Amino acid sequence: MKYNARQPDPSNLSVRAQDSSMPAFLARVSLSLVVLPLGGVVLGSLVDRQLQGEISWAIAMALLGLTAGLINLWMWMKRPAPEADVSSTQR
Repeated sequence: MKYNARQPDPSNLSVRAQDSSMPAFLARVSLSLVVLPLGGVVLGSLVDRQLQGEISWAIAMALLGLTAGLINLWMWMKRPAPEADVSSTQR
């Protein structure tokens, strides 16, 4: 089956990404794009209270959390497919 320009080519995704269920996929995305930046904001706010200065640590840590989340998603989507076990398919 040929894919047109609007549909992504599923062969570019790892087997784990292709076979994941929607709740598992949404959990991975929400962890990476929501929880990590919010954790950075909380941690940065704590640092802001301790270190009064010109740098907003909350914003810096939120950007660091977002960057870590995007890298996490990118690595998960581009993970190579595991090699098939030849011994288990032969009898």
